Amino acid sequence: MMKKQVIRRAALFGLMSLAMMLGLCAFAPTTTQAYSPVAALDRQQFLVKSLLAAPANAPLAAVTGPTQSHDPANPGSDVYAYSSYSVNTYNIWHMQGLALYPTAVTYLVPTGTVPTGGFPVIAVSPGKFLDSTSNYDQLLRHFTLKGYITLFIDTDTGIVDCQHSRMAGEFLDGIKKTINNKLSGKASNPPKVAWWGHSMGAKVEALAARMTTNSAYIAPTAIIANNFSNNNGGVCSDDAIAGANTIPASIWYTLIKGDNDTVAGSDPQNLYNAIPQVTHRQLITVVSYTDINLNADHYAPMTNYNILVGGTLDALDWWLYWKVAVGAFNYHFKGGSDIWAYGSQRTNGGIDSSGRQILHQVS
Repeated sequence: MMKKQVIRRAALFGLMSLAMMLGLCAFAPTTTQAYSPVAALDRQQFLVKSLLAAPANAPLAAVTGPTQSHDPANPGSDVYAYSSYSVNTYNIWHMQGLALYPTAVTYLVPTGTVPTGGFPVIAVSPGKFLDSTSNYDQLLRHFTLKGYITLFIDTDTGIVDCQHSRMAGEFLDGIKKTINNKLSGKASNPPKVAWWGHSMGAKVEALAARMTTNSAYIAPTAIIANNFSNNNGGVCSDDAIAGANTIPASIWYTLIKGDNDTVAGSDPQNLYNAIPQVTHRQLITVVSYTDINLNADHYAPMTNYNILVGGTLDALDWWLYWKVAVGAFNYHFKGGSDIWAYGSQRTNGGIDSSGRQILHQVS
């Protein structure tokens, strides 16, 4: 699954990301609070400036920056609890009309001692046309080496398939069957599960969240929806926004959109508005930085180049999308702090060489 050239590029971009430290994934404060950032502001400035000092067209190997020391309060760093993992893929067969078709589930399991109580589980639902693990391989690797069993569940049967409610049911089915049949003795018991979705996959998860009131399924503790795209019209008639008020209020829901996302449009905002019953919800807008070539577009969470739509691994992945996700999941499952993910406790990311605060906006 992990191509050598992707890993090499990830390592190079990882060096660039280390230079960002807390910079590019800081939160814009929504309330006044007295929290002091883990890193001193002058160190943040130094780390951010070390990246900005590199020319935009510099070879990636030239963008080095200082290495990061171990910081247990910084869940988006490249400090990993595990050094390797196993990868397995199998099919769950479903009937559609008179035909059988597969839902492919790839599961990554950290190699090493299983923690007391088992590993928590992150289920990933990919975007349309992006249902190959290669498009998210470094994200899956990052989650797994942080100490999570990571499931990649492909419910899309082809180009014309937009039966999203059916996909939602199969997504839930894939989670339960994989935990019960493939991960005995490794996955946490009772299951500790969170979801990460992108584009159409975020829509599938929104539809699936409604179904978790059925005790036959495993409900997530938290959902992180990146660039949620409702994509209605034509034969894609399943609406994840209408009826979203039936999503259980207990699920912690984070919606993330990019300020240059021309695909999803207002969908993330509309879903955010449609779930007032959710006790803990937030909408994060990722801010692009054109002067250092960080583009928060629809494909920003992808961690591999896709010839059809683009998408690259860059500092926004390491220091925003990944940091928010791991911070949220650690908070629920590993006793972490909510400073990186939830609530009114926000920090800014320091100041760049032009005196500008590096922020993203939180509703």
